[in-house]
Amino acid sequence: MTTAISTPFSFTEFQQDLSTANKRKLLHWAGSDLCVAFLRHASGHEQPAVIQIGQQRCYAASTNAEVLHTLFTSAPLEEGTEMVVKSLSLAELARNAHLYHFGIHLSDGQTTLHIVEPSMSILGVTAIVQDLQGKEVIYQAEAFPFESVSKAATLPYGSVQYWLDIELEYDPDRDLSQIESLHVFDDQLDWSNPLFPNLPDNAKALSTLSPSAQAFFERMRVPLLPSWDGEPEMPTTPERSYQSNLIDADRLTAFNQLRAMVNQDFVPPANEITLTVIKASRLDDEPANSPERWEIKISFTTPMGIKALFAPDWIDISLCKANAELPDTIGTHRASEILRERIVNHLAWTLFQRGRSFDFGLFDDDLDGLLPGSLINSYGHFQPDYAGSSFPCLARFQCGEHQVPVLLLGQEGGNYVCKPMKFIEIPEADVSTLVPNRSELIIRESQLMVLAPNLDKLAIPTSLIDFPDYWYRGIRVSNQRLRSKFISRMRVNALLTAFEGETGNMGSTKLKWVVAGCAAALIGLVMVMNL
Repeated sequence: MTTAISTPFSFTEFQQDLSTANKRKLLHWAGSDLCVAFLRHASGHEQPAVIQIGQQRCYAASTNAEVLHTLFTSAPLEEGTEMVVKSLSLAELARNAHLYHFGIHLSDGQTTLHIVEPSMSILGVTAIVQDLQGKEVIYQAEAFPFESVSKAATLPYGSVQYWLDIELEYDPDRDLSQIESLHVFDDQLDWSNPLFPNLPDNAKALSTLSPSAQAFFERMRVPLLPSWDGEPEMPTTPERSYQSNLIDADRLTAFNQLRAMVNQDFVPPANEITLTVIKASRLDDEPANSPERWEIKISFTTPMGIKALFAPDWIDISLCKANAELPDTIGTHRASEILRERIVNHLAWTLFQRGRSFDFGLFDDDLDGLLPGSLINSYGHFQPDYAGSSFPCLARFQCGEHQVPVLLLGQEGGNYVCKPMKFIEIPEADVSTLVPNRSELIIRESQLMVLAPNLDKLAIPTSLIDFPDYWYRGIRVSNQRLRSKFISRMRVNALLTAFEGETGNMGSTKLKWVVAGCAAALIGLVMVMNL
């Protein structure tokens, strides 16, 4: 069953369930209707009233409309504004409060309750549904907002949702690495439209789900309540536009808006970007005459106060010393202005592609490819030209019917140096014979070319690379949501790094996922969601 069916509300029983650890009982109340205070302005615009309780902004709700009228009797309102009472389900109010990071101030006239996380996410974005086999599944859902391209090409809010299979009660024996998740999409829309983003491989059509699952989807796609102060201001006009010799300027409007956000909110001044250089240990099976390498970690504190940590990179010492924008000694260094510019562009293009593919990992590999390195299909090395104006940029590598998004890092002769931006397995028959050292890219056992975004950089002939217009003008997950994703994942990264510092070793991938889940819980977020 879903929680969409209205449930008679008992303030006393709800208060008891709110104070217990029984999330199933709490979820029972999600379908209850409440009276909610709204402000109606002279223009006719209505928005939910928000009151300040300590440091927390809250929606005002009650079991009785008169209680709300009494609460706002002495409240100073703008001229022409009046308080009106509307009926909303607790689930709908909690969903908005959860997404806007508000609380709920709930009163029956005698007793007041202050509802905050994690109860808000249980009431607002969680449901118990039955699958087609009648099995009970508990999902938490995230409905995506999108950047509008035009009135003729806009995806409604919640047309794609991410559902995570959760447990309402803590189960210490549950293997967090085996948690199942899926993307659900409205298949009544025309997904053959090239302006639409790329659906994930495991996406499920809404029409194929059970009736209770479809009802949950419809509940989650209801547009959010208006809020004039619920979202941070986004930069609208970039201070300085990104330009590339490879992509027409009129196709870069959407990217430049995202880049402006990265430049303003993510990356601090160059002298606040830290490059930590240490000598890398040799691998057990590494030849004794292998070039010495440095491990370089890039980190900074964003202007929003979030610690941004990225996965370390290992590069030959000679390659590092040969680039004037990189450190030439072990120790702690600061970035140059030119390197900062490259970091902004590199990070912005990676986020741009994430918004087209619904790929929201931990973001710790988003600077992969920034530093010099080797190519998997070349015996040479790649040395970035950080002062160049054409790179990095997003492009397409076409292998038969496979369209591989790649980040172009530079050019060497007739080849682009490419970093794949998705994991993909391509049959040998679809791999062009023009690709340098093609045979070395094919796995003999499977007859596949496997590309991985966090491992591979390769040389691809310029003739196999193009720049589809709709990849730059197409619909993406909103910049606001990308920012929220980045913030939450970097918080998790910081907790993981702190844990690694205390233990010295994560031990296993499974342990890392367990710690990541615990870290996310500590900051009030579901690790793989960020609602």
